[in-house]
Amino acid sequence: MRTIELLLELQDLEWAVKSPSAAEKKKIDALRKQIPPPILGHYDRLMQRGRKGIALVRHGVCTGCRMRLASGLYAQVLRGEEICLCENCARYLFLAPEERQAMEEAKAQSAEAKPKAAKKRGRPRKTEAS
Repeated sequence: MRTIELLLELQDLEWAVKSPSAAEKKKIDALRKQIPPPILGHYDRLMQRGRKGIALVRHGVCTGCRMRLASGLYAQVLRGEEICLCENCARYLFLAPEERQAMEEAKAQSAEAKPKAAKKRGRPRKTEAS
C-alpha cells in the first residue's frame, strides 16, 4: 500500500472515532509505524489544529480549501507517483476514487483503440516506367 493510502486510512480511523476501542488503537498504531516520520509529523500538525491532513482532489480542485490546483500539481496528483501538498492549505492531496476509476477506464479504452493507418498525402510519384 502506498504511503498516501495509509494516511487516508489513518485519517478515516482517527477522524471518525473520538475514543477508539483497543482494536482500533492497535490498527492506528500499526498504520503509524508504516508511515515515514516527516510525513506523519506534518499530518499530525494539521490534525492538532482540527483540520484533516488529507484532502481529496475532484476535477482539479482541492476539497480541503476549494481552490483549483495549478496544472502541474494536478498532473502530479493524476500520476500518483509522489506525495503532493496543496499549495494553499498544505494538506496532502489524494485523487478522489471516482476520478481514479474514470482515469483507469480511459487508459483501458485508449489501449484497446487501434491506431488508424496514416494516409499518404500529395501527388503520386512518377516512376521511370510511366
